[in-house]
Amino acid sequence: MPEWLRRLNWLQETGSALIAILPMVAAVSLSAFLATWLGERRRVRREHLAAIKAEVFRPLGRELEEFYLPLLRGKIGPVTIEHVATQTGGTALTDLGRVHLRGAKPAEAGELSRFLYVDAKCQHYGRLFRRLELFKSEVDAYTRLWVSYAEQLSQTITEQVGLPVMTEADPLSDTEWIDSDGLAVFVVNCQLGIARRPLCVGLDGRSIEINGVPMVRAAAEDRVQRSLKALEVLSGRQETPDELRPRTEPLLHLAKYLLRELDRLRVSSKLPGGCRLVRP
Repeated sequence: MPEWLRRLNWLQETGSALIAILPMVAAVSLSAFLATWLGERRRVRREHLAAIKAEVFRPLGRELEEFYLPLLRGKIGPVTIEHVATQTGGTALTDLGRVHLRGAKPAEAGELSRFLYVDAKCQHYGRLFRRLELFKSEVDAYTRLWVSYAEQLSQTITEQVGLPVMTEADPLSDTEWIDSDGLAVFVVNCQLGIARRPLCVGLDGRSIEINGVPMVRAAAEDRVQRSLKALEVLSGRQETPDELRPRTEPLLHLAKYLLRELDRLRVSSKLPGGCRLVRP
């Protein structure tokens, strides 16, 4: 057999062997690639889920436990006082003499990641977050009812006591004044049975204090006694609390449901939806 023919046969046999091996090499390479890719994907999803649990579910659960449940159970007052910020030379300054009533709100959760909150809401747990945000809006509507009632109480207190409100007088001077908004919050809490300390008459007999903070300053003791009597009568009224209390029942059930869902998700090992976002 000629030399060139033997070489041709050898090339054909070698090519056939390589062609037979190539699918095996490709399969092994693909398997190794897929194993690496799947392992990395699982790691990224585990870390992403752990971050959502720590920076979204945990602070939201704490918010429900420490604010919303106590509020709806009548342990926290629905109305509070907020100091008004005034703009001076481009800088917002808090004016301690100007306040207004507002609905109680939870403290800012410093450990809550807004980025992961949006990710969890849009990519993974849309139904839960829609319910959570609906719940919060319903609670805000509930506290606004109490704010409207407290504003009416503040006006009634001002009219019955007959003293200028604190924003119209210097609270550090000896002139007469009354913190009608602060007393309205106190009356609301009394009606709900959550006022922790009673009103106290100052040592001079011409002022009324709550927790050591002056709320009324009068020129004569009879004004102070009249104020105490008016506040006592208002604190005993239950018409509005009896009307608003039933509104808390469905909200309380929803709060408990949301807390159970968050607790369940905090021990879950599955992350629904995609995992495409990268932290900024």
